[in-house]
This record gives sequence, C-alpha cells and structure tokens, in this order.
Amino acid sequence: MMYVSKSKYLYLFILLLYCCLGRSAEVDANQVFKIENIEVDETADNAIAARDQALENSQREAWKLLVSRITLPNDKQKILAISIDEIKSLVQGYEVVREKVSPVRYVANITVAFSPELVRGIFLDNGVPFAETPSLPILLIPIYETNGVSQLWDGPNPWRDVWKDSAFDNSLLPIIVPSGDFEDIKYLSASQAINGNLSQFETIMEKYDATKVIVAKVSRKFDLIDNSPLLEITIRLHEAGDYGETIVDVIKVSPDSDLNELMIAGKQKIMKSLRSAWKKENMVTSGVKQRVSAEVPIMGLTHWLSIRSKLREIGTLRIFDLVRLTREKALVDLWIMGSLKQLRNALQHKRLALYENDEFLILCEQSDITPQICNEMKNNSK
Repeated sequence: MMYVSKSKYLYLFILLLYCCLGRSAEVDANQVFKIENIEVDETADNAIAARDQALENSQREAWKLLVSRITLPNDKQKILAISIDEIKSLVQGYEVVREKVSPVRYVANITVAFSPELVRGIFLDNGVPFAETPSLPILLIPIYETNGVSQLWDGPNPWRDVWKDSAFDNSLLPIIVPSGDFEDIKYLSASQAINGNLSQFETIMEKYDATKVIVAKVSRKFDLIDNSPLLEITIRLHEAGDYGETIVDVIKVSPDSDLNELMIAGKQKIMKSLRSAWKKENMVTSGVKQRVSAEVPIMGLTHWLSIRSKLREIGTLRIFDLVRLTREKALVDLWIMGSLKQLRNALQHKRLALYENDEFLILCEQSDITPQICNEMKNNSK
C-alpha cells in the first residue's frame, strides 16, 4: 500500500485551488489613474457650498492632469473638454487631507482616483490613443559645457541647478538627478559621463535604483545675426550596453533672456521629448486583446503568489489565465492590449522580464535569487 503524507495532500490541494480560481482580473488600484495632492481653496456663501465647489474643481483639475499624463499633446484636446458630469462618472473615489474649514471658506489637499476600466473605455470610444505603462526611473546626468570645459559636480553648473528641484509626479517617465554628494563625485566624473560606456555608470545607477541613464550635455552659444542666446543639447542614452547619440535641438530664446531662462527652456524641451517618445512606444490604440502564453519558473507557491500579485498591477495586461501550476513552474496565458514590446516595458516596471526560448516565452522575476533557467536566460540576453 502506498502512503502519501498529509503535507503533500495539503500542497496538492492548494495547487488545485489556485489552478481553479479562473481568470485573474485587475485587483489593485492602478496608480497611473490616481492624481494626488490637488490644492483647493474655495470661498462661497457657506462652508458646504465652498466644499462642493472645491470637490468639483479638484475633479476637473485631476482630469486635466490625467489626460496630460497619458496622452500626446496633439491628442489631448479631443478628450479634455468633457463635461463635469462625465468626469464625475469616471471617478472611483477621492481622499481629503489637510482640510481647513471656515464659515465661508474651504481649503484642502485632495487626491482623486479614476476608474482605470472606465477611463480606458472613454478614450477608446473617442478614438484617443493613450499610454498607461510607467517607466522605471531614468537617471539624468546634467553636464554643462562652457569655454570648452565640461562641468558636472565642481564649479558652477546652472544646468544641474534647474533639474535639482523639479517634480515629476505627473509623468509616466520619472527622472532622477543625482544629489551630487561625495559618493556621486567618487563614482562618476564629467569626462567619464561624456566618454564612458554603461559599465562606468553601474555603481551610480545602483545607488539610485535606475536601469537607464541619460547624459544630457548643454553648451551656450549666441546667434550670429541677433546675438540671441542659444542652447545646444546633446543626449546620450545608456541602457543594457546600447549607446547612442542624439542632438535633440538647438533652443533659441529672446535676446533679453538670462542664463536661467535658457536652462529652463532646455529642460522643458528634454522633458517633452523623453515623455513623448515613451508614450509613443507604449501607445494603446485599440481595445483588441491578444493572447501570449508563457512559462513562469518559480521556487514554490509563495514565489508564484508574489509574481501573480505583480501581474495583477499591470494595466495593459487585461486578463491572465493560470493554465497549470506545479512546484517548479506555472503556465499562464496573458491577454494583452498592444504589442509584445509594450508588454515587456510594463513587466520591466514590476521587475519582471520576458525571454524568448526556441519553443516558448519564459517570464522571470528579476531578483537576486531566481530559478537557474532565469539566470541562464538573463545571461544569454546580455
């Protein structure tokens, strides 16, 4: 007679339970569709009327910020001017903090969360493409060249100054600028940043938990005709061994503009260029879903539940079916909007990676401890 331990029966029961749960829908609130800390200050005949007006204005402002976050500038006007009643119908909830009330005045900070499903629907119904995949943080190294000398940490660097206090809360593309502390100075010099390869950035990238680094070098020149200030911008992107150089633009401002205004114009140009490029790469133009099957190597049930939780937070991953689950791997069907490249971008934000095998796709968690096949796939992809 064959005996099976109770612990094995329990494990098999749990596997069957999770295999039979069916389709996994989006569970966690998608942070992309949440607009935080909208400041309101309204006065009316009484406190209740002031509060109602503040809530309405906060939702209208949140809608403007959300549309700017996920659409391209040329597309946002198609969807921006919907009525306040339509905006309210898309709101999933709101949170009020730092509330102050007087008999006729209402002051607060309000966070508005929109329903991802309803927002996607209204965009697709109106034929407005959108992008909802956040990027991992990008580390920006600001180099200021003057009189043939490149400045990064030492000496005056007005280019770094305009980046230091910038807020990027409303963008899908978070940008980090190094603080310029002793470690930064030790890890990277201006000449290394300009001439180096990815390996020279690895230490500072690890410090700021970034997977990409952009070296943004600017030099001030003057127009030969009217002596207007010009800013020549060069961007180099370093990612996974790739190295490219792009002249973004030459910014020209009015002759009476000072150096700080010139730097701000250059920063705005770079931000617009980077954000538009990311949105175009991850744009969703149709609600049509396609199925992608993948094998997920795991190290037990707890590891699978961790990966499953991450998958549930990916917006463009509409549904995923768990086809089979064992101790060593899970087989899943992913139903996605957009392309395989867009899926890879979305997975990367959750520290997941999708590799191609001769027979099938392999989905791996990017961590220090992973199944052997994931380490092999990662090494082969370098």
